[in-house]
Amino acid sequence: MDANQRRQIAARIRGLLSGQDDADVSLTARRLRVDATSLHMSIDEDAPYPTIDVIAAVVREYGVDPCWLLTGLYDSISHRAALATTTAEMPAVITRMIGGSLAGPATELPLS
Repeated sequence: MDANQRRQIAARIRGLLSGQDDADVSLTARRLRVDATSLHMSIDEDAPYPTIDVIAAVVREYGVDPCWLLTGLYDSISHRAALATTTAEMPAVITRMIGGSLAGPATELPLS
């Protein structure tokens, strides 16, 4: 994942989180059940490094399409599959998506 992709993912995450938890990242991290440092890294405006756990938590908590979160392009197949994915499976699903092409919508989202 290059720096531009990381910035775009971070911007989408910030957009979803904006206006919540009185802008307290620690409160948001607790609500998302992620480490506050991981959340800070994931949404940093200057040098973001979105982490798998934060991406998975955002997909899980907000019910967003993981393909959209990662690429900016909506994919109904990955969205439906993510909605059917358990919390425990979500990080592995996100990891597989990142390992594949981030250039466009997923053609399939392999689930166990």
